[in-house]
Amino acid sequence: MPPASHGCQAAFLPDLAKVGEMRQTAGAFLRQCRVSEPVAGVVVLAVSELVTNAVVHGEGEVVLRITVAVDVVRVSVTDHNLAPAVLKKAGPDRESGRGIRLVDAISDAWESSGKETWCEFRCARAAG
Repeated sequence: MPPASHGCQAAFLPDLAKVGEMRQTAGAFLRQCRVSEPVAGVVVLAVSELVTNAVVHGEGEVVLRITVAVDVVRVSVTDHNLAPAVLKKAGPDRESGRGIRLVDAISDAWESSGKETWCEFRCARAAG
């Protein structure tokens, strides 16, 4: 990790109640790192979607990692499911199936290798 990077990590058992907790944790961490509000907002949305995906479709312990460097924020979520996250086309009446498509739309890059799904956001930290 470059010297100007900061990171946080949380590990937890799958529980939908953790989604809101991870959003709050991510928001607090991003404020501490002085990530601009517009970028922090989309990063927190991605955290919500990736954590929800891991809780609902993953297996075993879920680990959320957020890294903030000078010009990029990276969100990584891992679990023990070997199947990669995929883009789905959800019908208009479906209540789920849009999370990864949303991450694809709001992030600058994303990928899923199975156990890990990550996304990145290009940004500049607030001055000061």
